[in-house]
This record gives sequence, structure tokens and C-alpha cells, in this order.
Amino acid sequence: MNCDGKMSFGEFVFPNNPQQIRITRSRNISEQRLIDDDSIVTESGMDSRRISGEGEFFGEDCAEQFASLRRLFEKGGGGILYIPSQRPMFAYFKELQMIAADIGRVIKYSFTFVERREGLEKLPAACRIADGVKSLWDYSYESGIDIDALIDLNPDVKRPDLPVERGRSVRMC
Repeated sequence: MNCDGKMSFGEFVFPNNPQQIRITRSRNISEQRLIDDDSIVTESGMDSRRISGEGEFFGEDCAEQFASLRRLFEKGGGGILYIPSQRPMFAYFKELQMIAADIGRVIKYSFTFVERREGLEKLPAACRIADGVKSLWDYSYESGIDIDALIDLNPDVKRPDLPVERGRSVRMC
């Protein structure tokens, strides 16, 4: 996750934000037709949010940028999705599509994420104040942030396995 205004998923920070982002929320509604041209409509709650969009990787390393995103997609599993101006969410990477590859060093792509609604309380704030009991490993487990990312964000913590000094600010993004 990052806090610099760029979209990210897990450890992947998009080099430039997608040009289009759609956040869709829908209800699960079913309709059953009856013999007399009437119908019964039932609602069974909200569907998870779907986050989709389109963007471009450009420059001499655009192929490697797309390959990094593709590897993350192929790895599977969930992670923290950060979209500027939105609350971070836990999501799964559902779809990745290369729309066009241009010889002019541009690769267009589209994506879809699906939010997992339970577990939102585990999403990180930008910083935490250490209680003198938890280590960086504990913060990693609680937040779902990779331990290596927390170590990089908190280089002055020499031993990630020992409790962080009480009152110290622990950077989470």
C-alpha cells in the first residue's frame, strides 16, 4: 500500500494512475416469472463492490511494467487495494486484460477487482502508535501488509521481531 496518491494493490504501485476507474455497487435481485405474466421479485442483499478500469503503461519499460502486474494477477489471492480518494479495501484481483500493445512504447490494459467486505477492520491506517508490546511482525499480521514492506517503511526499527518502543510512530504506508 502507498500514500503518495498512486493506485496500488499489495506491493504493486501503478507507475501512473489508470485513466478510468469504475466502482460498481449492486444488489442481488432475482425475478421469477409466473404463468399469468406477473412476476415475483426477491432481494437477497448487496453484492460486493467491483472496481474496474483502464490504463496505460508507457515508456521503454512498459512491457516489464505490464509483466509485473500480470505476475501479481497470476499469483492470485487477496490484498489491500488503494485508490486515491477512496478508503483502502481488501480485494481480489479478478481480471486483467491487455487491450493493445503499441510499438510506440504504450501498453493499454483493463482490470477488475472484487472487494471482500468482511475484515475491513484489519485495513491499515497511515500510521500506528506503538504500544510497546507489538513487533513489526505483529503489525504485519494484523494489517495484512507484507513484513518486508513494513521493514522498508520503518528503517530505524533494527529488530522487527522485538516490540517497537512505546509511543513511537509505526509507518503503515
